[in-house]
Amino acid sequence: MKTKIFVFSSSGLDYISHVPQITVIPDVITSMYNEDYYEGNELTPLQHYERLRNDKYYNPTISTVDSDYINELIDNALANSYDRFVFFINDNDIVNYSPCVSKISEERRELDITILRINALSYPLAHLVIEVEKKLRANENLDEIISFVNSYRNSFKIYFYAPKENVLPSVKRIDFDDDVIASSTYGRVFLYDGNLIELKKDIKESNLEMLLNNYVNDVKDSKVIPFLLYTNKYSLYNEVLERKLLSIYPRIKSIKSFQVPIMLGSKVGNNAIGIGFVKKINE
Repeated sequence: MKTKIFVFSSSGLDYISHVPQITVIPDVITSMYNEDYYEGNELTPLQHYERLRNDKYYNPTISTVDSDYINELIDNALANSYDRFVFFINDNDIVNYSPCVSKISEERRELDITILRINALSYPLAHLVIEVEKKLRANENLDEIISFVNSYRNSFKIYFYAPKENVLPSVKRIDFDDDVIASSTYGRVFLYDGNLIELKKDIKESNLEMLLNNYVNDVKDSKVIPFLLYTNKYSLYNEVLERKLLSIYPRIKSIKSFQVPIMLGSKVGNNAIGIGFVKKINE
């Protein structure tokens, strides 16, 4: 069978190389000027975050596309000889795509549609979708694919640091050496592991020290794929955290670095920077 995989733009897959068998369904960003943009082909995260920094009236809301848009994507896939459809849907309270896709699945029962629910957004979800597409090419057994997806739960974490201020090269430098990072005391730390929670600071350490200590403890003795996520391309925190990741993983020449998709970025803040990992799953 020829399988088409659909995933939403909150996966960040638009900004990672992937095969045509995977189609990204864009979220809709609506500004206070009543402008509608599709994430990805009409508005990238970098453009979105830059506008947030420079236009105080932008104040967007983020929503899902309607079922007509998705049905058109399905019809285009049918015209290109696809005969099986797999939808990846986030299943936590950050975003809920389920009603729209479930409605389509109910209305188009003649189609072979599988809905896979997973508590993942951003790079962890993009990584999973790419791996599943490879597996579907080698093995058409969907039960084994579902088992693999279920094993992916709780296999990733992202720690986000959200500084209060814009951190640009012309505005502020960060003092750091191999062991110590001095940073704003006004930042906040979030952990995303399927659900998003704010981590409160221990008075004995800075926000960034807490973030890094927790990260190091989580990856200890584990085989993982590390990555960095950013909302502000020019933030010096990118450099700080990239150096820290390279010191944790001395065998790695460079760190995977991606934009935070808009849906998740709206939760962690306009200037947030994240370091994360995906555990390698034993098969």
